[in-house]
Amino acid sequence: MDERRYDADWVELHDYTPTWRSRFEREQKVLAEALGDVALDIQHVGSTSVPGLCAKPIIDIIVGVRSLKQFSVCDIRTLEQLGYVFRGDAGIAGRLFFRKGVPRAQFHLSVVAKDGEQWTKHVLFRDYLRHHESDAKAYASLKMTLASQYSHDRTTYTSRKGPLIAAILRKAYRWRNA
Repeated sequence: MDERRYDADWVELHDYTPTWRSRFEREQKVLAEALGDVALDIQHVGSTSVPGLCAKPIIDIIVGVRSLKQFSVCDIRTLEQLGYVFRGDAGIAGRLFFRKGVPRAQFHLSVVAKDGEQWTKHVLFRDYLRHHESDAKAYASLKMTLASQYSHDRTTYTSRKGPLIAAILRKAYRWRNA
């Protein structure tokens, strides 16, 4: 990565690297030890979890808990002691969002109800792309196009991915239910 001043709005895609998986596995162990039984499951999601897919080099982690209401202030403090910064729901109902890494985010962590809507969408999207190369390639192509057009506007980059993500999710639900 270059030495530019960090800008949170930049969209900087990298080719897939297997080190993303090992980074997740190390962080998963740290989280599992710190959260104990509170974490029912910890999964690697997002583009860095799909072999061959380009991605921003930020590891997306989803932690499944019994319910968000039971995820206490103590649990939030536990994550903060690990270097995570609590960001509320960051605009997505049904999750608690954290980021770790300064000045560049290294990890994005979502705490959600295990098997709830947010959990299902993230895990299903990942699993579908892992098994459907043509859709993964279409998603990668769109990401690269948008990153070149909106390299300094992450909000637009993200929103313009929305229609394809929704279409892939519809396919993924049919695939799961078949």
